[in-house]
Amino acid sequence: MLVDPHVCAKDTSNKQFKMKQKHSKNRAKPYKKPTPARRNERFSKNYSFIQRSKQMEESHRRERMPTAPKQEYEPVAELLPEIQDDVDETGFYEQLVTGFNNIPTSDILSSKAEEEEDHFIAVPRKSKPKKEKRSVNLSADLETYNSFSKRFDFELSTDNINDLIARKDIKTIKSNWSALGNVRFDIPRLVDDFKEPDCREPKDIASSGDLQKLEVKASICGNAKLPLTALQSQLFYIANNYQDVYFPHRTHGNAEDIRYVYCLHALNHMLKVRSLILRNNEKVSALAKTQKVSPNEVSIPESFRDQGLKRMKVVFVVPFRESALKIVNIIGDLLFGSQDDQARKTSIANYERFLADYSGNTIYFPKTNPKPVDYEQTFSGNTDDNFKLGIRFTKKTMSLFSDMNSSDMLIASPLGLRMLVTDKESDFDFLNSIELLIMDQAELFLAQNWENLLHSLDHLHLQPQKLPDTNCQRVRTWCLSGASSFYRQTLFFSSHELPEFRAVINSKCNNYQGKARVSNLVEHGDIRNVLTPIQQVFRLINCSSVESTFDDRFQYFVKNIMPQFSKPGFSHCMLYVPSYFDYVRIRNHFKTEMVSFVQINEYTKKEKISRARDIFFHSGASVLLYSERAHFFRRTRIKGIRNLIMYQPPNFPHFYSEMINLMLESNQNPRDGFGDAMSVSILYTKYDLLSLSNIVGSENAVKLTSGKKDSYLFSTKT
Repeated sequence: MLVDPHVCAKDTSNKQFKMKQKHSKNRAKPYKKPTPARRNERFSKNYSFIQRSKQMEESHRRERMPTAPKQEYEPVAELLPEIQDDVDETGFYEQLVTGFNNIPTSDILSSKAEEEEDHFIAVPRKSKPKKEKRSVNLSADLETYNSFSKRFDFELSTDNINDLIARKDIKTIKSNWSALGNVRFDIPRLVDDFKEPDCREPKDIASSGDLQKLEVKASICGNAKLPLTALQSQLFYIANNYQDVYFPHRTHGNAEDIRYVYCLHALNHMLKVRSLILRNNEKVSALAKTQKVSPNEVSIPESFRDQGLKRMKVVFVVPFRESALKIVNIIGDLLFGSQDDQARKTSIANYERFLADYSGNTIYFPKTNPKPVDYEQTFSGNTDDNFKLGIRFTKKTMSLFSDMNSSDMLIASPLGLRMLVTDKESDFDFLNSIELLIMDQAELFLAQNWENLLHSLDHLHLQPQKLPDTNCQRVRTWCLSGASSFYRQTLFFSSHELPEFRAVINSKCNNYQGKARVSNLVEHGDIRNVLTPIQQVFRLINCSSVESTFDDRFQYFVKNIMPQFSKPGFSHCMLYVPSYFDYVRIRNHFKTEMVSFVQINEYTKKEKISRARDIFFHSGASVLLYSERAHFFRRTRIKGIRNLIMYQPPNFPHFYSEMINLMLESNQNPRDGFGDAMSVSILYTKYDLLSLSNIVGSENAVKLTSGKKDSYLFSTKT
């Protein structure tokens, strides 16, 4: 019998298609099962684990374990002070077995459900380790493995809060570390049996094992770029102890190292928070199943309090979108490893939109008469300073542009954060439960608008305007009592010290675990970079208080400096004003007194800048009123300066030498008829100590502010 091969092939293909369609339907069926069915299977496994734990405890009680000293059981109760009498049996045995087996809490409580629910903290299954004799005290291990729990389980009393506000009974420890230099620890004494913390220099972090010893999530350890430098290791050690960090020595050279450290710490903290909540969600559901009630109706033990009033826990405050782009990429690398843009689009939701909004738009840097190197480094990338970006961690992805009330992290500029706070159409309740605040490149906030930052900080941890949707049985008691600001850690990074920075650390940061301030003396200052051979006169202004400096400085200027403007032959004078408020006050006074002047500020248009420069260079006006922010954003090279008056020491130390170096002979008008006559004067008060230290060095700054003379002379003449 002859068979047509085409017909046979057609029949065969039809059968294969039907079988394939049939199998594909069968394969699709399991995925149509509702999610609770899969979750209940995991709960049954957890429940069997709890039953085994109970049996272990009962057998332990029968045997009495004569070799184990009695004091080894005490740390368990200390770790869980609220789980004593009225705790549910399930939670009690689970915590108790944790202590007996001497296994980290984060490991013994990790379940299969946690691995599937949050893959960021999933650890590959390993075979049971062999039992080893341990000579180390149990309390020491528990202390090592529960620093996160100990921080947020500790309840501050009313007296503790009053002492923190009044800054009473603080233990100060000074240490010298190889990379950080002089570190000062201020630790509040909150308990009677206060033990002085170990502030010795830590070892460098060289391997993933070193990170795991510091309680870093295993999923992060596998993707971290190791070894960390000495600077990174020491900064991370302090941050991981949940102490505030004030580091005023950020440079363009160590900027990326610092950014990597605080991203590592922030992500590690965020994953610990999410891991704890997911674990307790499973326990609550298992408890509800045992009691045969709805999870919303079950009475939750005090030990399950693991949340704030709002979900957001971490806030980054950075000046430009370029900084936000780098932070997101670092977090992505720590979560998913190194990826190209195409692979990252699948692991990070809305990443393509993020690249379009946060990359590019680099300003033009001229090749002829180039800008200074630090200017190009500061303004490279997208320099838009109005942005806010919510980040949410879901089961298997990291989602960008999430709603503020459902975000875990927020990256914003001071302006963007203030706009969120002042938006009348929406509330800012999401800032109530912030546990980690990171401010990087703080010196740039001064050039933008320092008031935006202060205004935003004042709106953290305020009472919610709307009733939160969080189960109040899961909210920590200190958050309900309005003490969440004392549980917030702040990391503050800047390139130099200023009174404004210290004021933020001292007045806006009340971390109950204290703070670590890096404070190294400035040996030389920026004055050594002055190339112009000229004498520089520092004039002291007597002030009665900090509040009166604004008026005292202006009165001194009017009485002692302005009369020089009317002297014959006095011209080509630049008045450099760091504060815009002082700038406006002087400008109005010049107009009233009919002073011949031109002005350049950050709002002046390019055409008017060119015109003002030309008038000043050709002696058309005797005074050029110049704002520091104009110089920061433009770095205009002003020519023809014969007399330089700094109304206040610059906020940016390197501007001091930069302005004086503009007075070199190559920048002068040879036809102005003034020859070599030049002068430099700097007005200062005793409250400008930090600013002066950045210019003349710490030792000379002390002499300037504490001396009895009214003026001091520094010379760079050869």
